[in-house]
Amino acid sequence: MAKLHPSLKNKEFWYKDITLIPNRLPDFERDEVDLTTNFTKKIRLKAPFISSPMDTVTESKMAILMGLQGGIGVIHYNFSTIDEQIEEAEKVKRFMAGFVFKPIVLSQKNTIRDIYSLNERFGFFSVPITEDGTLDSKLSGIVTNRDVRYRKDMGTKLKEVMTPRANLIVAKKSETFDKNNLDLATEILRKNNLDTLPIIDKEEKVVALVTDSDIRKQKYFPLATVDDNKRLRVFIAVESRLNLAKERIKKGVEVGVDGILIDAGVVFKEQIEIAKWAKKNFPKLEVVLGSIDSAEQVFKILKEASQYCDALRVGIGPGAACITQQELGTGRAQASAVWDCAQAVKKVEKKYGFCPVIADGGIKIPDLADIQKPGDITKAMALGAQSVMMGSLLAGLDESPGEQEFDYEENRMVKKYRGMGSIEAMEKRGGVRYGIEKVKIKVPEGRVIKVAYRGSGYDFIPKLIAGVKQSLQKQGFRNIKELQKEADIRPI
Repeated sequence: MAKLHPSLKNKEFWYKDITLIPNRLPDFERDEVDLTTNFTKKIRLKAPFISSPMDTVTESKMAILMGLQGGIGVIHYNFSTIDEQIEEAEKVKRFMAGFVFKPIVLSQKNTIRDIYSLNERFGFFSVPITEDGTLDSKLSGIVTNRDVRYRKDMGTKLKEVMTPRANLIVAKKSETFDKNNLDLATEILRKNNLDTLPIIDKEEKVVALVTDSDIRKQKYFPLATVDDNKRLRVFIAVESRLNLAKERIKKGVEVGVDGILIDAGVVFKEQIEIAKWAKKNFPKLEVVLGSIDSAEQVFKILKEASQYCDALRVGIGPGAACITQQELGTGRAQASAVWDCAQAVKKVEKKYGFCPVIADGGIKIPDLADIQKPGDITKAMALGAQSVMMGSLLAGLDESPGEQEFDYEENRMVKKYRGMGSIEAMEKRGGVRYGIEKVKIKVPEGRVIKVAYRGSGYDFIPKLIAGVKQSLQKQGFRNIKELQKEADIRPI
């Protein structure tokens, strides 16, 4: 077990108040460090990073970035409609796959414009053409990027540009899909230099696709967080209100989301009822509860819902855009909260089983686009967190919602970042998160700020991963388990 200096016990402290002492002599290189960890009881990550369910942080682009880089994204619910959030989740699940189940199909009467509309929505051009435009009719042909990429006649029927069934190379369902034999499908695809390989049954109906772009993505992103069919994993945030959460969960399951995070500024009693309902109706769905910040809350949740809870989210008011602690005088220093909650989970692990801790908020990194200082992430894990949820750190990336702009006062490029408890966010659905959606007088628990524009996350996240690995290597730890077992945590 990590050693917490006696002067820190029973005190409140932030990440900035502690340091990790290197007591070992490392005999391995940075790249040998393994950051594999549990996000939930069943889902493991190769990088311990989670993007926060905030409307200036995580929609589909951010969730795709996080998934490809070994982490995971949680899509916020501050949309005007449930369907808007679910569409973002569907974009993530359709981004890549082994076998593409329930592929989108069109009919010969559709037009090139319809192909471009699908590309704009989901990011792909290859579409099977069936007799009636549904999966219940026979395959008639296929349209791929090479068929339409130079066409400007958007009204042309797909019958005129598709490759007809007679000229198509296909694979049999009985030989590939039924046997989960992706290797055979990949071999057929590459041998024939195809963009897309349709998988058909005995009745000539399309049951799945295998695409060259998906195969290449799997090769280029070896850290990717994927399900059994090599689709990126994604979570959605849901309200701490059972009647509101039910419809959102049902629709999320329909598009294949891997889990839900019941999102609230502080854990509500009703979260346990939502977790029970979700697990009863969708047993494979992973459920994260929170936010919490004390051992007492851990004990109460696990006593009532250990079999329904797959992870605990720790952090009340530590975020850069959160003012709960300042305004309401409640919450606590994040580092001590993570330690307290992680220790509580360990105390009852024999009774209730393992439950991962997610450290949410309080990760401070200098507000400069070209600097990554991942020390706070390592400190959070040394204190007992299995993963770290981040908001302001990611809000300045290209993949976060919103556009960058030039701030003349600060003489730099910035992006807007707002707490979900800010009045601006509450004008949408942020008030639900804080349980004050129906009251006339709203006390803000968040603010709107500007964060430095950091460019592409595909450059930023790998540097962050390298930094965390380097931090562990300096201390002589090959993995997070060793760090949590022997870290020497002292006050600065």
